Amino acid sequence: MNKKIIFPLFALLLILLNGCADIDPMFKTKSDKNSMTSLYVTFANGTGGFTATTGEPYDSKLTVEIPWYYPEGSYTETKLDSLFVTATLPNNAIMTPSFGLVNLTSPKTFQLKAQNGDVKEYTITAVRKRSSSKEIKSFKLNESGISGIVVNNTVIIPYTSEDISKQTATVELSYYAKISPDPATVHDYTNPVQYTVTADDGTSVVYTVKMGTPVKVDQGFYSAKKLWFKSAGDMGFDSYRQISIAVSGNYIVLPSSNEWDGGSSAKYYDRKTGNYAGDLNVSGVNGLYAVANDSKGHIVGINNLYAGENVCLFRWDNATSAPKLLARSTDWSCVNSNFYGRKLSVYGDLDGDAVIMSTTDGSGGGAGGPNRILKWVVKGGNIVSPDPEVLVYSKAWGWVAKAVPTGTAATSNYFICSNLPIFMDYLNGSTNTLVSSFSSNYLPAKRDATPALTYFEFNNAKYAAVVDASPYSSAMNIFNITDPSKIGTSSSSGSYSTFRVFSGDSDYILTSADPNLNITGEIAVGPVSADGFTMTVYFLATNGGVAAYELSCIDPTKI
Repeated sequence: MNKKIIFPLFALLLILLNGCADIDPMFKTKSDKNSMTSLYVTFANGTGGFTATTGEPYDSKLTVEIPWYYPEGSYTETKLDSLFVTATLPNNAIMTPSFGLVNLTSPKTFQLKAQNGDVKEYTITAVRKRSSSKEIKSFKLNESGISGIVVNNTVIIPYTSEDISKQTATVELSYYAKISPDPATVHDYTNPVQYTVTADDGTSVVYTVKMGTPVKVDQGFYSAKKLWFKSAGDMGFDSYRQISIAVSGNYIVLPSSNEWDGGSSAKYYDRKTGNYAGDLNVSGVNGLYAVANDSKGHIVGINNLYAGENVCLFRWDNATSAPKLLARSTDWSCVNSNFYGRKLSVYGDLDGDAVIMSTTDGSGGGAGGPNRILKWVVKGGNIVSPDPEVLVYSKAWGWVAKAVPTGTAATSNYFICSNLPIFMDYLNGSTNTLVSSFSSNYLPAKRDATPALTYFEFNNAKYAAVVDASPYSSAMNIFNITDPSKIGTSSSSGSYSTFRVFSGDSDYILTSADPNLNITGEIAVGPVSADGFTMTVYFLATNGGVAAYELSCIDPTKI
C-alpha cells in the first residue's frame, strides 16, 4: 500500500519539475510598469490629506500644496520638513529613496524602477499656501433678526415690512477671511450694500446684499458645493472601522465597528465643521456595528453576530441622548446564524411610520451566507414586530450588500446594492420582483465596487447617491431617479447628463497610508433646511475621511 502511494507522488513530482523547465512565455518578459498612482501626503502624525495639484497620469514634476495653517481655523503654522508620503506603486516596482517620512523643504527627486529595470523620475515639490477661501457663509441682520440667503456672490434679504434702514449684521466668513466695510456698523439695507471679502492670500470678491425673493428651480437641486473635508487622520479613524455614518441635529455620528467582538464605541462630530464633539452614549449596547438616521435625526443602530444577543436594533433620539432598545429578535433564524449588520438604512420617522432594512453576508465571494434582507416596519412610533421580515434575494452578492427602502409602507419599493459583484437593483416592495437595474455602464469608468447606495428626496425630485470605490480611492455620484424608467441609463446615452447630476470623477477621496482593502464606505443625508432651499450630503470613505456637500435648489438667474 505504501509503495502504491509513494509512486504516484514521485511521478507527480517529476511532472511538476518537467513542467517548470519550460516557463510560460507570458512570464518570461519582465514588467515595464513604472508609473505611480494615488499620491497622498499627510503630516507626520497622520493628520491632513493632500494630493498633487495635477491629476493622473502624473507628470515627472509634481506639486503638493500644504495649507499655511493647520488644522483649519487654527493659527498653527505648518512645516514641510516632516511630511509622510505614500502612493500606489506597480507590483515589483521599487521607489528610491523609499516613500515615508520625507523632508520637502526643497524639491525631492525619486526614482521608480520597473521590474525590467526601466526608471521613471518624479520630482515632488511641496509649497505652503495661504487660504484662498473668501465666502460669506451666513448673514443675519441683528436688530430685525432676519437671516439673509447666500446665493453665489449675492446675499438676499427676504422682503419684509420691518424697517431695515438702520441695521447691524453678524456675518460668518471663511476661515482667515476679512470683510469691509465692517458689518457691525449700521447700514441701510433698504438699498443694496456691497461688501468686499478678502482671503488670507489677498484675493477678494465683492458681495452684494439686497432685498429680494429667492426662486427655486422646478425640480431637484441646481448646485452642489463642498462645505468641508476631513481626512481619516483628522477625524481619528481606526483602520477599517468607520463604515457607516448618521446625521442627527448638529452632528454626524460614526461608530468604530469591530466585527470580531461585542464592544461598542462611536464618536460624533460637528456637522458644520467636521470637528470632534464627543462620544456617543453606548451604555447597554453590545456589539454596535452600523448606524443610520431617519428623517428627523433619530439614530438607529444594529449589533453584530458576536454580540451574542440575537439581532438587536437600538435607538438614540439624538447624538447626546442615551440609547433605547428598539427591537430584539426572538432567535437567530432570521439571519441563519450568519454575519449581519454591515449595512443599515431607514426611511421615514421613527416617531411615526418608517421602514428599517439591513442585510446578512451574501453567498457570493466565498462568504457562504444566504443573501438575506431583513426588514422592520414602524407604525405610529411602534415597531410592528421585533422579528424582521426576511427576504431572500435571487441574486448572489459577496460579503456586503445594502437594502434601501424608498417609502414608509411595508410594501414600499426598495433598492438592493451589491458591493461585489456590482449590481444596483430597484425592486417592487409588494412582489419583491425586479423593476429596473442600474446599467453595467452606469459610470464612464468604474473603480472596483459599489459599497453604498443612499436614497433621498429633495425639491420634488428623487435621488440615488452611490459610492464608487477601490482600495485606494472613493468617489460619490448622484443620480436623478425621479422617473424610475431612467434608472438603467447608460453613460453612453444622450440623456446621461440629466441622469448623473453630480459627478465625483475629479472630487474623489484618497485612502490613507492603509488602503481600504475591504472597499467600504457610506453616504448619509441631513434634513432639508427650514426654508427648503438647501440640504447636506455626507460622504464617508473608510480609511479616507468625510466630505460634506450642500445641495441648493435656488435658481441664481431668477432672484
